[in-house]
Amino acid sequence: MESKNKEKFMIEKLLHAILGGKVSSDEWGKITSALDKEIKERPFRVAVIGQSGVGKSTTLNAVFGLNNYVSDVAEGTTEIVEKVFPMRDGFNLSIYDMPGLNNDVDKDLEYEEMYKKILPGCDVIVYIINAHSRDLGEDCRILKEIVLPICNTNSLRDNLILAFNKIDTIGETENPNDPELRWDIINNCPTEKLKKAIKVKLNNLVEKLIDEQIVGCADSIQPEQVVFYSAVFNYNLGDFLKAITKAGKRGWIWTSTVGLERIGKWSDKRLG
Repeated sequence: MESKNKEKFMIEKLLHAILGGKVSSDEWGKITSALDKEIKERPFRVAVIGQSGVGKSTTLNAVFGLNNYVSDVAEGTTEIVEKVFPMRDGFNLSIYDMPGLNNDVDKDLEYEEMYKKILPGCDVIVYIINAHSRDLGEDCRILKEIVLPICNTNSLRDNLILAFNKIDTIGETENPNDPELRWDIINNCPTEKLKKAIKVKLNNLVEKLIDEQIVGCADSIQPEQVVFYSAVFNYNLGDFLKAITKAGKRGWIWTSTVGLERIGKWSDKRLG
């Protein structure tokens, strides 16, 4: 009961901030009633897209608080599977673990039709990329030719989050023999040398996204929709939470309920 009261207090506080407190008690009752219904009767739907090995399962476990979630989307899968996870107090999280396109023309066409069917009904669309990738060519193609056009056609551009996972491995791809470029597991943070390497890599990635007109253009996403993190080490996930909060029309609902529990765990694990 205490948890539920705290949740409702945070929702009311958030709505007061949005509405500026200029609302009658009768109107306020209608708002909170509608919100309770929205949370309990409609799942919070998340679609996760990414090529093999990007860390979809670890991302879902770390960001959305799932326990031991394992992706079972195999290459060649054309069946749409929705997994619903009851969280608490009537709040349900719905996950679409989507297959990644893989340069097979026939399969890509099938997957594209799946994307067109599923993405318009999602509150958050997460496209995951390995942060240590040397070539973003295929991911840029998928985003420009398929994901962004679907988002723009369905007014979903604000729902999209471009998530670069595995920043902890960036140093290993530069020089696997340099201990200063390895993650500091004891303190769960990058060494100073690794932190510099990460920032250089991230700047290069953002420049690539801008050059490809995936970020910063009229029909593209904004910089705050791009996040960099390590799902394995629960590192730099605060920006992920902010991106979810701003996603579409319902992102803030996640943050004001279940997402609030994760802020404290992430607050001291930021790239800076």
